[in-house]
Amino acid sequence: MRLRALADSLGETDPSYRDESAFTAAQWRRRLREHAQFAVLDDDRPVGLIGAQQENTETVYLYSLWLDPRARGRGLARRLVETAVAWARTSHVRTVRLRVATDNVAARGVYESLGFTVADDQTSCKHEELAMSLSVN
Repeated sequence: MRLRALADSLGETDPSYRDESAFTAAQWRRRLREHAQFAVLDDDRPVGLIGAQQENTETVYLYSLWLDPRARGRGLARRLVETAVAWARTSHVRTVRLRVATDNVAARGVYESLGFTVADDQTSCKHEELAMSLSVN
């Protein structure tokens, strides 16, 4: 599903897609061990995902929120983000952070509805990204 997400979002010529499409089974297993991965199912078919990585004792970073285009508009993205934030709370961190494309109005709306705000520090962002954060503890 991660490769479907990359192809849909960035295209198959994107370096991330090319790199990850060459991953071995061992590399995928390592990623699953090192990062929390959450998926949402529709009729037992995976249609969405989000990743979470504890960066340090204070912060969890959310990444790669994606939904199959046919599953959008039904509240599934919100459910994925809520699940990842709940996981972050069990990790006893203070902040959940993420980056979102500036033109992704739908995702930004989901994040804002859950309490995420635009972060003061935008230095980690690419030109067309916006950093957001949420205090959780």
